[in-house]
Amino acid sequence: MKLNPIYTEITECQDCYKCIRHCPVKSIKVEDGHAKILVDDCILCGNCYLMCPVGAKRIRNDLPRAQRALEDHEKVILSLAPSFAGEFPGISEKTLIRAIKDLGFWAVSETAIGAQEVSRHTNAVLQKADHGVFISSACPTMVEYIHKHKPQYSSSIIDHLSPLLTHCQMLKELYGEDCIIVFAGPCISKKKRSRS
Repeated sequence: MKLNPIYTEITECQDCYKCIRHCPVKSIKVEDGHAKILVDDCILCGNCYLMCPVGAKRIRNDLPRAQRALEDHEKVILSLAPSFAGEFPGISEKTLIRAIKDLGFWAVSETAIGAQEVSRHTNAVLQKADHGVFISSACPTMVEYIHKHKPQYSSSIIDHLSPLLTHCQMLKELYGEDCIIVFAGPCISKKKRSRS
């Protein structure tokens, strides 16, 4: 069974229910005396993770999957979120790329390239549109929220892949379908797309 990107470590839960009070979509319920995430309602915003005072809400660790990919495949490409600059202050891009390649990655590419393509597509849609409400596909948490909790607005989401999936598609077109893409970034909800 594959873990949800955010889950409760039952043995750590102190039953304070702070996560329940802070979930914006009420996707956590008490089951057998512990707070359990309702996967079908969860939008993967991370509020419960941030609010849990004992760290019982966990983010799924996908590092073993990335390590297996590096061991088993030659062409493993890292799609790196642009937020890397804030995560590694004082480290130049060149040094970071060298370190990533030393880990065994075949190539590194910035996820923002996919975001640029999504922006171009969004702009083209808006230029052709007469009027209406349009919602970008850029934020997976917002897309999850709309599909699960405000489905009446689903048709307003611009029909395009997210920046990450667009970037993955671009990399596969450029380097071949046999390449494996690993994403590194701060967004929890992007983990849901990790098998796409």
